[in-house]
Amino acid sequence: MRASFAWLRETYGESEGEVAPVYGAVVAVGVTAPLLVGLLTGHAAESMLAALGAFYVALAAPAGPYGARARALVVAVSVVTVFTWLGGVLSGHPWLAVAIVPIVAALASMLPWMGATATLCTVLAAVRPTSSPVIFNGFLEMAGGLFVSALLLAPWITHRLRPLRMSLAEAANSVAAALDVLADPGPGDEEWGRRRRQAYDAIRQARVTYGLYRTGGRDDQQRPRRLIEALRRTTDEAVAVRATLGALRPESVPEPWEREFRVAISSVAARLRLLAGAMEIRGDRPLGGTGTVALDRFDRVTEEVRQTWLSEHDDLVATALLLRVRQGVARMAGTVDRARQIVERGLAFGVDVPHLPERPVGGWGRLKDAVLTRSPGFRHAVRVGVAVAPAMAIGTGLRLTYGHWLTITVLLSLRDSYGDTVKRVVKRVGGTAVGAIVAAVALAVAPGEATLVALIFIGAIFGFTFRSANHAYWMTFGTPMLMLLVDFSNALYWSAAAWRIGLTLAGGVFALVVARVLWPTGTFRMVPGQLAELMRSHARLVRAVAVRLDGDTEATVRRRIEDAMSAEAELEESAKRLGREPSPPADLTGRMRDAVAAARSVRDDLKTLGSLSEEDLDPGPVNTILDRVADHLEARADALASQAEPAGELALDTLLEDFDDHLSGLNRRRRGELSDGVGTDAVTTLRRLLVQAANARHAVRSLVTDAERLAAVDHTGSPSRA
Repeated sequence: MRASFAWLRETYGESEGEVAPVYGAVVAVGVTAPLLVGLLTGHAAESMLAALGAFYVALAAPAGPYGARARALVVAVSVVTVFTWLGGVLSGHPWLAVAIVPIVAALASMLPWMGATATLCTVLAAVRPTSSPVIFNGFLEMAGGLFVSALLLAPWITHRLRPLRMSLAEAANSVAAALDVLADPGPGDEEWGRRRRQAYDAIRQARVTYGLYRTGGRDDQQRPRRLIEALRRTTDEAVAVRATLGALRPESVPEPWEREFRVAISSVAARLRLLAGAMEIRGDRPLGGTGTVALDRFDRVTEEVRQTWLSEHDDLVATALLLRVRQGVARMAGTVDRARQIVERGLAFGVDVPHLPERPVGGWGRLKDAVLTRSPGFRHAVRVGVAVAPAMAIGTGLRLTYGHWLTITVLLSLRDSYGDTVKRVVKRVGGTAVGAIVAAVALAVAPGEATLVALIFIGAIFGFTFRSANHAYWMTFGTPMLMLLVDFSNALYWSAAAWRIGLTLAGGVFALVVARVLWPTGTFRMVPGQLAELMRSHARLVRAVAVRLDGDTEATVRRRIEDAMSAEAELEESAKRLGREPSPPADLTGRMRDAVAAARSVRDDLKTLGSLSEEDLDPGPVNTILDRVADHLEARADALASQAEPAGELALDTLLEDFDDHLSGLNRRRRGELSDGVGTDAVTTLRRLLVQAANARHAVRSLVTDAERLAAVDHTGSPSRA
């Protein structure tokens, strides 16, 4: 019992996103303004339709650049208009609606640009009186949608660059958060992996946001792109430094060096946060200096430790790793300094305006692929259609008062996993009960149209403010708003609240039953292919890095990294989906997460090697080792795809010994150079090659280990014999 209460408390209190008070206030004005006009002119019924149109469009909650928002709002207004007309045609033909609405619900689940709005418009228009003019109703709802769209796009002229600036600031803050973990030896690999993943995700999102703006050849238009690239390079260098620290810290570096390292990294993170703050407030914040004091102190302490190690331990490899860390910190600081110069010059686009995306997310091509492959998304869409049909049939056959709430509850409660459906139903039932009772009490205490408008306004402003933060809060405030809005021209009593709560509870129970009985098991079927693609994509990345080390600057490493990250994201999403089954295959999902972790480690190792490719490097047998690793991953992927015997072991002992001999040769030559009188502080070719080779040795050995971990994952939930 105590555990159940704890789960309920956690469910109702969990944060699903950030609150949006400005959005809530704007939507509240957009929804209630038509109602006030209707009351003043004596056209309450017509004003209700315009307010409904504004509500429907506001549900789209467009984000990103204003061009993308405009496109999303135009699509939302079109969906509202067309499906309101469709619902009007079905009005008076309830059993025809029972046949058509489930099809609409299934399509809407597959096509993101339709969303739940299409089904809501169809259902609520279908239950209106047959005397209601269909075409005119559609135009009224379109007018309401256009009105709230105009309100949401009003800041375009003065705030058109705000989404880009906020996205860039978020990326800078995320990189700074990753550097905080790098500077603090306390957090483990899990926290580091989470922060670096958040940094790369934020950088990728900033790149997507920048791509939605009109760009050209002018310098001011290219500054955001160069800033994004600087943040990406800083993160890559942080990954390489983290890997080098893994090889260096067993050498028992002195505490003063550790302290100065933390101070130097923290200074870089602090400068990134200054840049983020400047971008958030349009550059009106001081950007600080270059942070040379902390860097100079770190350089001095590093040189002191290096000289001590040379005199006491005569360990050139350890001192080479020490120098590599110093180089990495200096590169991060230099890259952040260049980013500071970019921000100082301003992130402006002159008189250009953001352009619209070429097309909305989703489409008929994606729908066709989903149907042909019987993807989990397609299975869920079919399940939504199957669930909506009996819900509508029950309401129609029994002629339930407010029977459309049963259909709406099933539609909006059913998620693509049983676990998510349980949470959604609990939040929806609890929020609906509170909201419906509050609305009924308010109407009983102060009945009248003024009370209706006030309740709708309060429900809209708080509902849309908290909608992205927690679904329970959205239902608490959104329930009275939608109840009163749908039936604005009719008097509501306690019975309406009772019906609303009862039908919501019944719809929630029905959704739970459907989620349990009709669980789409297609995810398990896709796991072998996703694992195989994960291995193939990383094999292609390994080959691309090998080509880059060979001196080919045109190697498509960046594109291969994006492909590998995409394959990893698909497998991770499948693991989450399987983990939300009624009886999750814990062993399999654990191994899928192991594969995801191994894949990230492989990319980290390759980023370390990639950072070395920007210099003149004598790779020795590195390229041969990389080719062997790629061959092994591809062979394992082929075995998974064909369900054949697993690939053989990754036997690289001889090549790794050759690499050790290569490093030993550089070590001997460097000792000879020092014996000939070359100063230990002189930056010679041999010193540079030794630093690079020592760092590459650790990265290569780590890569081999991580690649073996990745290749050893088996989709059946047990390790392969390899």
